[in-house]
Amino acid sequence: MQKFWISVSACFLLGTLATHAAHADNLIVGVNVTNNDGSLSAAFQDEEINQLAEGHVTTIRVGLVSFNTDFIIKAYQHGIGSVVIVLPFLGLRGWSDVVYSKTTPEVFTERVKPILDKLEASGVRLTAFELGNEINNSQFNGDLPSVGEGRELRLADLNNPNDPQASQVATGYRAYIRLMVALKDLRDTSRLNRRTPIISAGLSQVHSTPFEVTLKDAIEFLNQNGLDKLVDGYGIHVYPSGDPNRPVSARIASLDEGMFSACRLKPCWVTEWGFRNDGQDGQYCPGNNPVLTKVVQDMRMSFLHFATKRQLAALIYYDWTARPGLKDTFSVSRCGGLTDAGKLALSPLH
Repeated sequence: MQKFWISVSACFLLGTLATHAAHADNLIVGVNVTNNDGSLSAAFQDEEINQLAEGHVTTIRVGLVSFNTDFIIKAYQHGIGSVVIVLPFLGLRGWSDVVYSKTTPEVFTERVKPILDKLEASGVRLTAFELGNEINNSQFNGDLPSVGEGRELRLADLNNPNDPQASQVATGYRAYIRLMVALKDLRDTSRLNRRTPIISAGLSQVHSTPFEVTLKDAIEFLNQNGLDKLVDGYGIHVYPSGDPNRPVSARIASLDEGMFSACRLKPCWVTEWGFRNDGQDGQYCPGNNPVLTKVVQDMRMSFLHFATKRQLAALIYYDWTARPGLKDTFSVSRCGGLTDAGKLALSPLH
């Protein structure tokens, strides 16, 4: 009898481990590709797609704007799917001009539907829709003051009708929910993408803007207003410590407290994560940077903890390549090749 129960326990343990491994194998791994202003030439974009394919990239994150449509189509034809950032503005200069409290579902639908129709006419099945970007800080949400002494808003503030600043943000978040309803309607009635996941805007945990809402409180307030019934996951952004001596256990604890504890109802999609990489001796071309490789590996081990608990659905690294004439210290593709850390960051999570 004792041998029987040992055998049963072993089978259960092996089955559990196999299930966890299978879930990690299904994790979406990809990289951000930036073309925010449409300034990159068609030739540059074609070369970038070729490099992505040669780097065995299967998923990118890119803005759903008219000047990116051909890029998304060509990437899909090379076997590269797109997590598209659905931009909730039309004719504005940039993210800080987005005032969610003044954005209507009608204008939103008018802008998004033609782009989605063009993609579907080319047979594109998207990897995910992500509505907006970092709507919990003033750099990307015009409802949050962009100047001032600085303030961190919590759930109690958002629910306080007597707080003018927080009430403005809360009004904008309720408008955001209405945009999410419009996006879900577009998704549900689409021809090819009716099963494509919808995720909420990737929320930041950085403290670099005058006003912001904590990640956990933003998700909780949005859920209070019906977000959890509209989305398949929550977008989050992680820019962790680059200290190579930081234990994996400490990284896991920090991630759980600051982010993943908010992803109980639906899984988190990490749509941005990465480390600055200023190179060695001022060089930005590919090479072995053991410190960077180690911290990337430590973070992957930390993320695996949440993947096996089914709290993590995607890891999208930031970002792919430097732009002409610009020094992009986060990029993993440099001088025609991938850094060692980049190869690791973009490999399947095991």
